[in-house]
Amino acid sequence: MRTVIKLLIALAIVNAATRVALAEASFYRLKDRAQELVTFGAEATPEEIQAQILQVAQGLNLPLDPAAIEVSRDGLHTTANASYTQPVEVFPNYIYPLDFDFSVEALTMSGLRSQNNRLKH
Repeated sequence: MRTVIKLLIALAIVNAATRVALAEASFYRLKDRAQELVTFGAEATPEEIQAQILQVAQGLNLPLDPAAIEVSRDGLHTTANASYTQPVEVFPNYIYPLDFDFSVEALTMSGLRSQNNRLKH
């Protein structure tokens, strides 16, 4: 009987760890994709980058509210911030809210050549 209880406890812990790990993996996929969008989105407006980040989050089934995404551009520097809370069922009928937030930034090099040409004249 003790062995069965120990196995059930171990199974519950493995289940909880797996669910948290899956939530973390989805968060890092979103963050990595947001970094790519900011890095290679020189031709996109901040609003377009925001919409693309939201689209990625929806594809990953993440509860990201459009109002929780901020994308700004200052010259060649682009920054994106986002945050959301994802409920994770760590044990049967016990949901734990996990808070996620990230900030990514990039310096766009595609406009650097034209900026240097203007500075020389």
